[in-house]
Amino acid sequence: MNQKDTPVSPLYYKILVTLMLALSIILGVWAAYSHLSARAYRTALQNTYCRAADSAADNLANLSDDLVKGMYTGSSPQLSQICARLWKESAAAKSSLSALPLESTLSATNKFLSQAGDYAMYLSRKTANGSPLTEEERSSFASLREYADRLSVQLDDLACSLQNGSLTIEQLQASDKDASAFAVHADGDDRLRQLEDSFTGYPTLIYDGPFSDHLLEKTPQMTRDKPAITPEQAKAIASRVTDRPLPQLRREDSVLPCYVLHDGKNNSVAITRQGGFLCYLVTAKPEALTARLSYQQAVDKAQQFLQAQGYSSMKDTYYETTDGVMTLNFAYLDPATQTICYTDLIKVEISLQDGSILGLDARGYLVNHHQRQLPSPQLSPEQAQQMLSPLLTVDSVRPALIPTSGKNEAAVYEFFCTSSTGDRVLCYINTATGAEEQLLLLVQTSNGTLTK
Repeated sequence: MNQKDTPVSPLYYKILVTLMLALSIILGVWAAYSHLSARAYRTALQNTYCRAADSAADNLANLSDDLVKGMYTGSSPQLSQICARLWKESAAAKSSLSALPLESTLSATNKFLSQAGDYAMYLSRKTANGSPLTEEERSSFASLREYADRLSVQLDDLACSLQNGSLTIEQLQASDKDASAFAVHADGDDRLRQLEDSFTGYPTLIYDGPFSDHLLEKTPQMTRDKPAITPEQAKAIASRVTDRPLPQLRREDSVLPCYVLHDGKNNSVAITRQGGFLCYLVTAKPEALTARLSYQQAVDKAQQFLQAQGYSSMKDTYYETTDGVMTLNFAYLDPATQTICYTDLIKVEISLQDGSILGLDARGYLVNHHQRQLPSPQLSPEQAQQMLSPLLTVDSVRPALIPTSGKNEAAVYEFFCTSSTGDRVLCYINTATGAEEQLLLLVQTSNGTLTK
């Protein structure tokens, strides 16, 4: 007798459907998670490539700046410092490039970076032994600079293309098969070899000083031994600085202890607790300013303000203009010797629309300014000029005082020079020893003056 099939319970189908739905949901969640993970990984990888290209471009730009300085330096110690920076910048560029999937493409570029550093160190050793650079060796710096500039531009373009999506990760990885895309050739010089790390050459607005790094690294001179003032006295001084209501007061404990009068927002005035000097002024910057004042008009108004605050004999040096606001750097000019003191700096921000003072920072001046007995020069300007590179033509010279890395000060001649290729160079020659204390590149734009 045939046995009848046992009927399937409806519950069975419900369970089966439920399991299938659950499995579908799990698979969907897993697929979505995988997609998001892959997308996040792709974004992270793209950002890594962008940062690597950006960093390498910066290193190459710094390398180019130091190569230019190498062309114009006139002393062995200065060349040794420049060569050390060249060696460092090169390895940093190589390290950044190693993060890009372009091993084959950049083989010539890595060769160039490797060669440039050894060449720099070779020249450093040569000059340390007392041998001067030849014209051919100086011209090699110029050639290397051209390659560094070219590569820096290419890497900037690469970073921009990755950022805006016009170049995909897949295209970048595929481009490794075509080594001509980003390669730079060094035309091989057997004396050239390797380089390393990253540092200094980033363009810095000269209004922050060529010498601002050491301004706040010692005991303030102006406030030392000065009597303490009361909060009420600080309020009275602040009222003469600005007519803005500043109802609140706080104490600031820093290298220069201050009473800070403020409105709880973006406006404040800091008065030193010893001596009652105006330390800094900060105001909210208005938007959409229309520039109506000339450079000289802005300088005149800023000097009048400084004079009113007790800061006299301040000479305008360099400036930057952004969105209708001019930032001026003033350095103390010693009346007796006409020496420009880059140690004693005050920065002033002024509206080019109406000449109102929008900001001031006198900390560099307050830390460094004191009555000095400036030394008499042991060398004449003509003798000091003999220490300059033969590739430079002197446009003007003046006595100056600059800070040294040991937190001391050096009396120098500041030579404004021009090269045959149009580069503007500032050279600082010690008035006693003839040593080349510093060398800077001057870059003038429509918005201000930059140093490198």
